[in-house]
Amino acid sequence: MKRLPWLEMRKKTDPELPLEPPIWFGNQSNGEYFRPATKKDRKMRKLILETCDENARKLGMDRRDFLASAMGMATTLSVISAVSACSSDDAVNKDAGHAVPKDAGLDRELACAVIGGDEFIFDVQTHWFKKDDLANFPAYLQLFGQLFDRTTETEYVKNMFLESDTTVAALTAWPGIACTGQVTTNCGLPLSNESNAASRDHINDSLAHHTQRVVNHVQVMVQDTQGIDYELAIMEAAKNTYGVAAWKMYPGFQPIFKMDDDRGRAVIQKGLDLGVPLFCVHKGLPIGTFFSVEGNHPRDVGVVAKDYPEARFMIYHSAICAGSDSTANAPPEGPYDPNEADPKGVNALIRSLEDNGIGPNQNVFGEVGSALNQVQKDPVVAAHFFGKLMKYVGTDNVLWGTDCIIYGSPQPFIEWFRTLTIPQSMMDTYGYPALDDAQKAKILGLNAAKVYGLDPHATRCRVEQTETALLKRRLDHEFGTRRWAFQEPSGPRTWDEFVQHSRDCVRLGRPG
Repeated sequence: MKRLPWLEMRKKTDPELPLEPPIWFGNQSNGEYFRPATKKDRKMRKLILETCDENARKLGMDRRDFLASAMGMATTLSVISAVSACSSDDAVNKDAGHAVPKDAGLDRELACAVIGGDEFIFDVQTHWFKKDDLANFPAYLQLFGQLFDRTTETEYVKNMFLESDTTVAALTAWPGIACTGQVTTNCGLPLSNESNAASRDHINDSLAHHTQRVVNHVQVMVQDTQGIDYELAIMEAAKNTYGVAAWKMYPGFQPIFKMDDDRGRAVIQKGLDLGVPLFCVHKGLPIGTFFSVEGNHPRDVGVVAKDYPEARFMIYHSAICAGSDSTANAPPEGPYDPNEADPKGVNALIRSLEDNGIGPNQNVFGEVGSALNQVQKDPVVAAHFFGKLMKYVGTDNVLWGTDCIIYGSPQPFIEWFRTLTIPQSMMDTYGYPALDDAQKAKILGLNAAKVYGLDPHATRCRVEQTETALLKRRLDHEFGTRRWAFQEPSGPRTWDEFVQHSRDCVRLGRPG
């Protein structure tokens, strides 16, 4: 078969591309957390590469071309499913996997049909970082500077809109400390609220013909030493000056606060008073040495959801790994047990909702960014993760997010999710809804469109006429699709690198 144009046009002097599956099976880190590759991960990677090599030889293709093709993704997903079936002794879980026909690994058109789609995709957790905003915060730059070099606005537009099927994205930030007249050193955000809004306008107005491809968040750092009144003033100024779609909060960022303490409640009430009732709250996912397990626990979520029914709480990462001090120590997602004394992960979020009478499809939403990395290699774990969210948080309240561009293009996550299934045996045993095409379309974007007040059909029509959409079609035609292949995580690659990074965090202090 003919080589992929974007591979054929590479220069001989270009660095050699790695031979890796389209889904990353090595160590994973974005600098904030570290998930080491397991023995099972390494075995699956080896089996995928061997199977792809075998299929490539049958078709007379170069191995890299095959790995970068839709057939490479189909083969990868088939191997993940096969490994899951062989390693499971539980008849209930045995059929968990991906809906990929056997022939898709050797049939380009079939593979494209299986992993392709035409959904309205709204990614509610995306990032790029602006080093200039940290001019007064050298410690932050020293900790994450290499990551920030690779996650610019230019790369953001390229990865999100030219190399993925994403339609609309929410641009959000990391925590930090606001610079003021009194605080001028060791302060700043990796993307300030002002820069976030400016990027929104630049992308929407200049690159998207005044079409809403990006919505912005405003970071509310309740921990700031200036006091809660200062943060409330920031909220009002942001709303009145450049607008805001949602508020972003990090209760676990030390010194911690709780959503149901006086400071958390003040922010919620201020958001409601300003007519912006959507609060995006980081919960669960442990980050570095400067996040608290207690502050990351979602037990306060149900309390404020009950006390503020007019507010909407989007729980980032769906509280995965809640109750654990690292992703490596967190138990895998399994079925929810109402009698468990101290539930972890998503189950901790479910318990908080049940304890406070918050049922499905009310005012709490589960977002899946970075949680995808924790469940992607195991279809049983993934089925429990999405099954529980749909059952207990609600089929209308599960929201797509990827945490990209920290991980590069979100396209591998999108294609992985399009083929994921929850087997009938798990639906019968645990009461999970079907993860069918209708539910996937809701999770990928239709649910978020309702939350943010967008008309998906009208937005999609306008987006298709924008410069970025037209450029994507031209690039796909000239160079071929799947130009994101062979991307690698942006953070430390080895445990030693991450340990050194963690030591630097201790030595330099938390970034905020």
